[in-house]
Amino acid sequence: MSALLLLACVCWPLVLVAGLAAPRSRAHARRLAPWAALPALLAALLGATDFELPWMMLGARLGLDSIATVLLPVTAGLWLAAGLFAQHYLEPGARRDLFFGWFMAALAGNLLLLVALDTIVFYLGFALMSFASYGLIVHEGNARARHAGRYYIALVLIGEVCIISALMFLASRAPIDFVSLRAAFAGGEPGRNALIIALLFVGFGIKAGIFGLHFWLPLAHPVAPAPASAVLSGAMIKAGLVAWMRLLPLGEMALPAWGAALAALGFFTACYGVLAGLPQREAKTVLAYSSISQMGVMTMAIGLGLAFPGQWPALAAVLLVYMAHHCLVKGGLFLGAGLVQHALSPAAARLAAVVLSVGALALAAGPLTGGLVAKLAFKQTAGLIAEPWGATVPLLLSISSALTALLMLRFLWIAWPRASGRAAAVPFALLAPWLALVVAGLSVPWVLAGPALRAEAAGLTAAWGAAWPLALAAVIAVMAVRLRRAGRLPAMPGVPPGDLGIPLERGAAALSRSLVRFANESLPRALGILAGVAGAVIGSGPGWSVRLGHVEARITAWSVTGALVLLLAAVFAWLMA
Repeated sequence: MSALLLLACVCWPLVLVAGLAAPRSRAHARRLAPWAALPALLAALLGATDFELPWMMLGARLGLDSIATVLLPVTAGLWLAAGLFAQHYLEPGARRDLFFGWFMAALAGNLLLLVALDTIVFYLGFALMSFASYGLIVHEGNARARHAGRYYIALVLIGEVCIISALMFLASRAPIDFVSLRAAFAGGEPGRNALIIALLFVGFGIKAGIFGLHFWLPLAHPVAPAPASAVLSGAMIKAGLVAWMRLLPLGEMALPAWGAALAALGFFTACYGVLAGLPQREAKTVLAYSSISQMGVMTMAIGLGLAFPGQWPALAAVLLVYMAHHCLVKGGLFLGAGLVQHALSPAAARLAAVVLSVGALALAAGPLTGGLVAKLAFKQTAGLIAEPWGATVPLLLSISSALTALLMLRFLWIAWPRASGRAAAVPFALLAPWLALVVAGLSVPWVLAGPALRAEAAGLTAAWGAAWPLALAAVIAVMAVRLRRAGRLPAMPGVPPGDLGIPLERGAAALSRSLVRFANESLPRALGILAGVAGAVIGSGPGWSVRLGHVEARITAWSVTGALVLLLAAVFAWLMA
């Protein structure tokens, strides 16, 4: 029974997508769509056994490994809360049906990659989730949403080329299960291993939002509806980390150079996300940069695991707690950012202010919060690593807490709820999933932590260690406000959402225009010469001219996306060669 429940948790959202598409079943599917993640939550809580589909491709296997055991319940809980929130947040009608169609397709992909026990099933889930997320990003249909969607889909295509190339390299030397693939690195050539790791880093780093690959996040989150932003930043962004944990040789072999580089890049991402987020003027954009910063902290754990394989089991346990906490709390903050955009009564505004403040405090690892449990566990594990990392990483984590607190103050400044005299009562059905999500984010890390860690996190020493970064952030914020009002501090430089990606986008657009111009000007001449040669050799009948004319029309009609696909195909062919 539990095995069938595991299969149902993946298939049920797709059944509801089909139900929304059929007019006769649409009314029933509308009522069930917000609850699409419930079977996955039940499967996670009841404990599902492995399930094999020998007839599917090379024999697909589903089950709960150590990663899915922790992440499946919190991921399903976030999707369930976001679905129930969306039911009352979005206006009824065809556009809400369309939203839930993309929403449930992305849900199915997210669940499939979590319960996958082999690379083929994992990749199918990852690809389904990635492409279905496009519909969530462009839901509003305005120019800004379409721009973010184009940006997102271009990066997805780049990531897919890197991922499929790396997986083909790995599958050529070992069976498709994760354990065999990780072990295969030990017998591989160093140069080939480096290429595979680089491809995996870029392909999944796009989803994880690492610096240099993060540009889509601050563009997508402000335009997507609040429930979509919650699952994009809370759940789907973790897919990159899950892929690294399952595919990289963590715990199998020491890669100190790669580990140090990834840990350093992770900390730089954590700092950069804050610095780029502080000048933003939209609450959801600030939260997007906060997600980039938090993903940088989690990437540090991956880098340390590559450098010190003996410490990976402890680091993996810490990372899962951190991921679960961020999933729930960040999802709750995004739902709250959507809620405060509506007119609120005085009571609802006070409640929203308290909940948002508690969520922001937890994200900054404040005293007695789940964030403190996750960060304290990270500090303890990092302290066991050889120097200089053993002493450096705890200090870096404290600096990260201070920076996160500073960014959360900026978020609260922008998103602070304000009462409206003409506000209608907020439906309980809208508030309940949001409050449940925040409560879960505060409590789940305490449940996952061991008794010793819980006791230490509740002590005075841990409380002081969590309080001083918050106090430092508060002092910096107060001084900045006073100096700014006194005219002694210039305004923060404007940073457009997408920051460094904007000039890259313009460069890519210029390259695409050059390719299209080449197709419009040079290729017709080549085809004309070819037509003349064909006519002289084969004959002067009109058939060849007509066919070549059709080919010319197809080539010259390619858009920028077509040029990008051509470029990616060339890169893929080069990798395979």
